[in-house]
Amino acid sequence: MFDIFLFFAAVLAGIISADLFVRCWNSFLECGAALVLFLRKKIPAKIFLSRMGSSVPLIILCFLLLILCFKIYFSILGYGRAEFEQLGYFLGAVPRTGVYLISAGKMIDSMFKP
Repeated sequence: MFDIFLFFAAVLAGIISADLFVRCWNSFLECGAALVLFLRKKIPAKIFLSRMGSSVPLIILCFLLLILCFKIYFSILGYGRAEFEQLGYFLGAVPRTGVYLISAGKMIDSMFKP
């Protein structure tokens, strides 16, 4: 019974950590796109600062929450050592990352629209 709990905890940790990583990476790309648009003079400084003001805090928040997720799951709770836990983590993380990769092209294209 405890093994089933550990498996589903690993799946949940995989989903959460993949989602936090995807959100952090997407915000990082938004910062880069805003910088490129600003340097090419396609957007004014006010819009550039607005985009940076919405992306940078999200990067920081998601990155810190990702570190906290790993700290709690691996260090404090001590999970993630058994093979079935690693399989559960993989089964949680891959679909979330796959969904992002499928739609990544459209999202990146929309970032470069002034």
